[in-house]
Amino acid sequence: MIPWSKNNRACTTTWSTLLILDQISAPFVDSSVIKMQEFTFWNHASSSDMRRILATTLAIQMDNIFIMIRGAQYETGITKETVTSGIAGLLTDGDKTVNDLADLNDSNYVFWTGDNTHEN
Repeated sequence: MIPWSKNNRACTTTWSTLLILDQISAPFVDSSVIKMQEFTFWNHASSSDMRRILATTLAIQMDNIFIMIRGAQYETGITKETVTSGIAGLLTDGDKTVNDLADLNDSNYVFWTGDNTHEN
């Protein structure tokens, strides 16, 4: 697992995107240990099917922000379908943390390529 660090684009981009989407409100330093079941989309009374639908919607929103706004690119061999399915799967595991999500995102996206076309 990647270390939670303000110097890691996967961590900072995951955290800021969750803030934008109103899923968490904690400062960066406190966010790595927040569990999926603490996100605002998570409703303990929801069925697992409903939770999966909400998680899929959130995964698509995150992907859109990463790609369209933050200039991320998919790692080689990764597609929108595989990445959103993977994120949704992680989001439906209530014990996974924001750090787990950042780790998954780090393996699926290139958040910084070092050229001016992908500044975040």
